[in-house]
Amino acid sequence: MEQYAESSEPDSNEPPLYKELWILGQQSYDQYETQGNLKVLECAIRSYRLAMELAEDDDPNKVAIINNLGMSLSARFECIGEPQDSEEIIFLGQLANALTPDDSPAKHSRLCNLAVSLISRFEREGRAEDLEEAASLWTHAATLVPDCHAHKPGLLNNLGNSLVRRFEHSGNTNDLEKAIELHTRAVELTPEDHPNKPMWLDNLGSSHERRYGRLGTLEDLERAIALKSRSVDLTPDGQPNKPAYLTNAGISLQARFKRLGDPADLERAIVLQARAVELTSNSHPEKPALLSNLANSLQDRYGRTGAAKDLEEAIAHQTQAVELTADGHPDKHTQLNNLGGQLHIRFGRSGSLDDLDQAITHFTNSLALIPENHHSKPSWLHNLSKSLEERFRQVGDVSDLEEALKFSTQSVELLPANHADRAAILRFSGLLSVVRLRSAHTHADDVTRAMKAFLEAMQHSTSHPLQRLQASSHYAELLTEFSHLFITPPQLTLLEAWKHAISLVPQCIWLGNNVRGRYTSDELSAVRVAVNNAATAAIKAGEYGLAIEWLEAGRAVVWSQVLQLRTPLDSLQQFHPQLADRLRHVSQALQLAASGSPFVSTKSQLTPPSLDAQPQSSHSYALEYDKLLTRIRELEGFKDFLQPKTLSQLAGACTSGPVVVINVHESRCDALVLCRAGDVIHIPLPELSLSRAMATQKYLWDLLRAKRFLSRCRGDPQDEGDERGGRVTEMEPPDMMRKVLADLWNWVVKPIMDVVCTLKPPSATLPHITWCPTGPLVFLPLHAAGIYPKNERAGTPSQTIMDLAVSSYTPTLEALLKPRAQVTPDGQDPQVLIVSQPTSPYAINNPIPGTTTEAAIVMSLVRESKTLDDADGTIQAVLEGMATHEWVHLACHGTQNHADPTNSAFILYDGRLTLAELMSHHLPNADLAVLSACQTATGDEKLPEEAVHLAAGMLNIGYKSVIGTMWSISDYVAPEVMRVFYTVMAEQVKAGGELQPAYALHEATKALRSSSGRGGMNDFLRWVPFVHFGL
Repeated sequence: MEQYAESSEPDSNEPPLYKELWILGQQSYDQYETQGNLKVLECAIRSYRLAMELAEDDDPNKVAIINNLGMSLSARFECIGEPQDSEEIIFLGQLANALTPDDSPAKHSRLCNLAVSLISRFEREGRAEDLEEAASLWTHAATLVPDCHAHKPGLLNNLGNSLVRRFEHSGNTNDLEKAIELHTRAVELTPEDHPNKPMWLDNLGSSHERRYGRLGTLEDLERAIALKSRSVDLTPDGQPNKPAYLTNAGISLQARFKRLGDPADLERAIVLQARAVELTSNSHPEKPALLSNLANSLQDRYGRTGAAKDLEEAIAHQTQAVELTADGHPDKHTQLNNLGGQLHIRFGRSGSLDDLDQAITHFTNSLALIPENHHSKPSWLHNLSKSLEERFRQVGDVSDLEEALKFSTQSVELLPANHADRAAILRFSGLLSVVRLRSAHTHADDVTRAMKAFLEAMQHSTSHPLQRLQASSHYAELLTEFSHLFITPPQLTLLEAWKHAISLVPQCIWLGNNVRGRYTSDELSAVRVAVNNAATAAIKAGEYGLAIEWLEAGRAVVWSQVLQLRTPLDSLQQFHPQLADRLRHVSQALQLAASGSPFVSTKSQLTPPSLDAQPQSSHSYALEYDKLLTRIRELEGFKDFLQPKTLSQLAGACTSGPVVVINVHESRCDALVLCRAGDVIHIPLPELSLSRAMATQKYLWDLLRAKRFLSRCRGDPQDEGDERGGRVTEMEPPDMMRKVLADLWNWVVKPIMDVVCTLKPPSATLPHITWCPTGPLVFLPLHAAGIYPKNERAGTPSQTIMDLAVSSYTPTLEALLKPRAQVTPDGQDPQVLIVSQPTSPYAINNPIPGTTTEAAIVMSLVRESKTLDDADGTIQAVLEGMATHEWVHLACHGTQNHADPTNSAFILYDGRLTLAELMSHHLPNADLAVLSACQTATGDEKLPEEAVHLAAGMLNIGYKSVIGTMWSISDYVAPEVMRVFYTVMAEQVKAGGELQPAYALHEATKALRSSSGRGGMNDFLRWVPFVHFGL
């Protein structure tokens, strides 16, 4: 905050002695400001003091001398911290103001100087009356100065700062609203090239961030980042305030990372904060705060990546921050609290009780120093409570649990009702009651306390959606585990609690993040667990339709968001064209932003990146999109606009046969067969368990990895051979695959088929069944399940799904709600784009010459085709061709990227056509995609229900049917499969009517399976991977 000095103007050639002393004081003070020499400052103080004593009381210059003495004492106080100076400064300021009339041009500056002194004392001693008086003084000063005055922006800024401090002390959001108004006005009155413009921008940004912290409104956080961006960009590197602006911008980015989970925000925050630390000497009073901010961001990166180096660096920086902060400093409690938090986290890694004990000590000391009404006190209490609860779990001392409950209760009581962290703190308070409820020290009211805390948390609208979803889950789990303890019926039933959790799913996975950010967020795994538990509860209650609706709401969430952005708006366009146009524009902007690339930090990159980057615009579009949906749903006839599909709507997915949804849960496993009429048949799967499914997936994937069928890189020299994704060194032991397929038959498929086969009278045509599994079953070949004899000629009959039905898969039911492709016998044949890449430079060590043969086979079997071979198969050419052809055949390398599933790709001549790139396209006229490449339907085992693979990507950009592969395929097998597949497809085209690619693939696989030699029935790894997705 600015203080204002006053200079002397001698009115005679021979000024009196007091004026000479006044001038000497000014010269000494100016010299001190230049050199920082305390002896010179002492000279200035002595000179001013003598001048004040010699000047007559009615001398008009006496007030100016008093003011300048106060400023000199303030400078000494900042260096030495002598309390006596502080009291004298305030006394002198009050005296100067009492002697100055309101019409004096110096009045506003003297009011401001006194206000700064009072704020300084408030920060040291916490006297609320100082804060009130300072705000009053700045308000008075602002009324004395017109908008055109050079000091007006500074006055408004300082008044805004004092109201922010008062908000932090009292929690009154009216102060914060007024502060934002004042800071905004200060920015508006200040020219862009004014040296104080960055400071006003930074303060306005901080006010918006504080409002975000209280109310959780993302618009405030976006605004804060934009304002702090401008502050950084307007400030040259050598300017003294640059480190503060850098670290403050980092704080806002870190806050957005915590809310939305985009790693790019965190990386940018660390770069900015590291630069701020680098630019600041250890003797600078702000160095501890800069170190602490960097430590907090490193701590968050450790939480995301688990890199121990980040945590150790965070603790080292925070320890230094504590050591550099004097015991009486107002920030000491913050530094101690932060160090306690990092030691608690290290305990989780090391298991060292010494870390946990130290954390508790630091938290306790922090609370002893914090002012009673400080806005951070509820959070500090919450942190102490968490560490005490952890020590109770480790040591078993019930006093730790009782103390944890006491501090948690205090935290909830002190936290404002509309605080954005309230749901998180309430949720933990409820969990503490559950811990005691499960212990030998339970209290009679524990179940009631827990229920009340969870209920308030789940209904707290300004808190983070993930915290609310988890509170809903805890509420439901409490009802399930302790239903016998409820004397009166709970406010919400079990299914009502789960319904509330499901309603929060769209809010948890936010559209404002790019696709990569959504897939890597913690929210996605939390959603998966909640949806799985909710569906299981619905099944137990006999609400099978509800279970299907909930499973659909939690499956392929990111894909569903992408599809929602492409929904036709015909009805809205008819009745509300302006809203439809705006929604279409915003949706298109979000689609373009979806495949944004992350910011990458390197050690050499210490120049902060531009903060006005693409993610900011995508966030603002996402906020507008949410508001548009809310507005549209308030219109008559549009209540259900873009809401999740109901069971009756989802039944439309069954036009070609039943869809089997399989829920795999730790407590039970069930199949739900959805029929065309909307009926749901429940089939318990008692032989299947989550542990069995996980073990079978591991068993299969270990085999595939051992045989290089799940290789990570197509162009890896170690993968030479004839496999399109890896080398097979020898034939796999058939018994291993035989066991996998037999287990799937006995545990899953046979019980289902025993029921499904009764739904339709026997026919010459096999029935069609679509699998929609969850959990580990997503990665297992249900379409090939069966009992396969070792020697068919021995007369032992096989029992397989392929003998009973034609199988397809779908990532979601909604993916099947598309019109089926139709052809007429005399109509135009589908336009087919054929892409072959036998020797892509991006897979130079792993040529696949069979793709040339394959392309020739396909070309001979379709009448309307265009071929992009070798160098013609560039990314741009392929994308352009896909836009003008109904069918596409891709014979090339494909790869599933397990580290970043959105980077899974087709390897073309000039690079990788990634899943992220595909997601930004929409091909409404597309029909069939044949992905004769490897691992195009493998998926990511961390995200089983999200279908993060190339086959799902093709479905979701518009293709109705997709042929893919669950693992790497053989270069000699693929042409044979495609010869039969396209022969059958050509017959279907010639006959007219609905095209049925699933049946064509079934015939192709059956032919490969029954062939003699390589590729026969026992060669499971070569014929099993081919799968059909979609219609």
